[in-house]
Amino acid sequence: MAIKKSLPPGTIFNTSEKPNPTEIKKIYYTESKISINEPIENSQLWIRVNGLKDTQKIVEELNKINLDALIIEDIFNLTQRSKIEEIDNGLFAIIKTAAFKDNKFDHEYLSVILKDNIVFTFDENDTGILSNIEERLNNNLGKIRSFNSKYLFYVIIDTLIDANIVFEHEIGNQLINWEELIIAERTQNVDFLHLIRKEVLMMKSNIFSIVNSLELIDDIYKNQNVSEFKKYYQDLIDHLYRLNDKLNLDWENIKTLYDMHMNNINERTNSIMKVLTIFSATFIPLSFLAGVFGMNFVYMNIFNNPQGIWIFIGLCIVVFLGMIGFFKYKKWL
Repeated sequence: MAIKKSLPPGTIFNTSEKPNPTEIKKIYYTESKISINEPIENSQLWIRVNGLKDTQKIVEELNKINLDALIIEDIFNLTQRSKIEEIDNGLFAIIKTAAFKDNKFDHEYLSVILKDNIVFTFDENDTGILSNIEERLNNNLGKIRSFNSKYLFYVIIDTLIDANIVFEHEIGNQLINWEELIIAERTQNVDFLHLIRKEVLMMKSNIFSIVNSLELIDDIYKNQNVSEFKKYYQDLIDHLYRLNDKLNLDWENIKTLYDMHMNNINERTNSIMKVLTIFSATFIPLSFLAGVFGMNFVYMNIFNNPQGIWIFIGLCIVVFLGMIGFFKYKKWL
């Protein structure tokens, strides 16, 4: 991803590297009607922008509502932290989401604007996260068409937070699977666990940023865009705190799994060293006997005995078995 540097504030610099073409869909709706790209009198408006490739086209659309240049800058600068903040006659949110697909992690950067009763959403890759909301609008499911666009803004934020909750649940399942593998000592490679650790850390940072930005808004429940739906936002913030608590548990579980994995490695190493030590200990007296009988003494009757080799082998076996018996008696085996 390209990084904006050495440019003055408000300079629009598109850091998206995904080639998805820009599609702008205008959804007009009232309680009884809905239309795509065809205005309806006294309707609410949701403008869905999928793909950030055509910067000029998007900026032209945003200039129609006199949006501050710093907000436009944040839409295209995908290195921004997650947040929800007040703007002139509206709210602006950046929510980062993640999903686990095909054994890899997929990340999305979505920004949402509520201004002058118009909702804008900007999805870098059109993941389909917001398609469920559009389907609810089309089929008049739920309360979206019964309220103004301020409620739609809340529903979008809630949907994105729910996507993170689903992702955390998947991480929790992965950690359970890894716990079973580590306990059964069926894994020696923890590279994937490193990736999970990274994802949990990123999500913790994103959730903390959202909660922190909400706390910075002076009495958010008195904000004209929030007060009407206060109970919903209270529930949303409760979801954020619960998600943060679960991520803290996941973080502790990951550290515990690392410790368990290291203990397995240490126990495996100790077991190997134990076997090697036993072999070494049992062969020390045998090496001593071999050294003694290897000396060129003239007066050793065993050398003249036709059965001398078998007597020596029998002596070695007796010493070996005696050593093994001694180790078992000491419970070293």
